Amino acid sequence: MKRIALITILLTATITTFSQSFDTEDYSNQKKRIIKMEFFSPLTTHTTFGYEQYIKDWVSWEAKVGFIGLGTNADESGNSSGFLLRGGPKFKLNPDFVTRDLRGSHLLSGKYIRPEIVLSFYNEDVTDFTNGGTEITTRESFRSFAFLINYGRQYILADIMSIDWHLGIGYGFDNYNKDNDGKYHHSHTNGSNDFPIALSAGFTIGLLLK
Repeated sequence: MKRIALITILLTATITTFSQSFDTEDYSNQKKRIIKMEFFSPLTTHTTFGYEQYIKDWVSWEAKVGFIGLGTNADESGNSSGFLLRGGPKFKLNPDFVTRDLRGSHLLSGKYIRPEIVLSFYNEDVTDFTNGGTEITTRESFRSFAFLINYGRQYILADIMSIDWHLGIGYGFDNYNKDNDGKYHHSHTNGSNDFPIALSAGFTIGLLLK
């Protein structure tokens, strides 16, 4: 009986301590908003900015807007111009712990899953060849939609700066008519119409706000 009572007391104390360590008051002074930029996006023909805000219980939401054509390789992609939108909720898988008292290091830090809707709207010069070998360039409009499941990891540095990497996979659809080819839509890459898989990856840096 003494052993059972001792074990019960220890379990109760452990659960109480763990519960207290996740009291939201412990995080009241942390910054819960982030302004972000896709760090390498200017190298891939677009520049994308984002915003993240904590909601509650290790859940936040994130949205991004990108300006297609605002990048260093815009000419190589057919003088693309347009914009992209992406966003969705962000579900934290587990908190990063501060070993001193088992508190999560930051509400916005840790591994996460983010379901996301992605839209791209842009115009692009497309070069084709006639049967006689004549080169013809036309200006075409492209529209793309994708639903992605992203897995990522976010680090918060001193409640000042964020670093985040993520990989996404899902389904993508567009008005690109070449059945056997996939296409890069600046926000993501689509497979062929017969195999509408979509892939995405990113690396962001951010500044935290109150």
